[in-house]
Amino acid sequence: MKTKVSIIMGIYNCEQTLSQTLDTIINQTYQDWELITCDDGSIDGTYEIAYEYSRRDPRIKLIRNKQNMGLAKTLNNCIEHANGEYIMRHDGDDLMLKNRIEKQVEYMNNNKCDACGSGAFVFDNSGVWGLRMSNENPNKECMILGAPFMHPTVIIKKEVLLEVGGYSDNELTRQRLEDYDLWIKLFENNYILHNIKEPLIYFREDKNSYNRKKKGFRITETKARLDACKRLNIPIYKRIFALKPLLAMMIPQNILRKYHMNKFSNKLGGVEFE
Repeated sequence: MKTKVSIIMGIYNCEQTLSQTLDTIINQTYQDWELITCDDGSIDGTYEIAYEYSRRDPRIKLIRNKQNMGLAKTLNNCIEHANGEYIMRHDGDDLMLKNRIEKQVEYMNNNKCDACGSGAFVFDNSGVWGLRMSNENPNKECMILGAPFMHPTVIIKKEVLLEVGGYSDNELTRQRLEDYDLWIKLFENNYILHNIKEPLIYFREDKNSYNRKKKGFRITETKARLDACKRLNIPIYKRIFALKPLLAMMIPQNILRKYHMNKFSNKLGGVEFE
């Protein structure tokens, strides 16, 4: 008997990308899935596109927030409707490789693991420009400098997600840090986290997005990392590395952009869309 996977997706004003995203889910090699997608108050044609897909494929469930609630509440709404043993994250502008679900389910079934991420090709309208690859066996100290996963690559046991209370909704997590808080909770409860060392999604990111991080967000990100260090009992002498976002504010934008581009493009080689 196959393991059922519940894919949870918050959608908001993504009419330009949603159809292509949904097609990559429908065409997966692994077919025992359901997609719970929640429209978070879109003002474009996003809801209508999702509705048409849900009408044609009974595995796609569509719910709708009465107003914009933010990603944490939206994903928690999706989880309430999920019936799968595993919960898989995906976004309305990213694309799955054809065997993404199959590979991650197989990994979860065959390894001692509570949550599993993967690598990702990074792309924009001009094509694939980079590759992100997370540590295969992340530990809590990865939270000083970053995170154990790329959020849209993750599959997690539903029982584990419920045990930590799902996504926290507070002032900090509403600033695009809902996933970071979840990883802290997983480490606090000693869950086992792994990454498959190959890309399984195409992650949409503009080459210049790193430059557009505002001062306020970098300060918030620093506070979040210092809070993670405290909650996870990371030695004080290591916490200085949590100040990395503040240091980035002092680096000229052209140098920062070049570093960001080289960091991900050097791993890539010649890659085209499937």
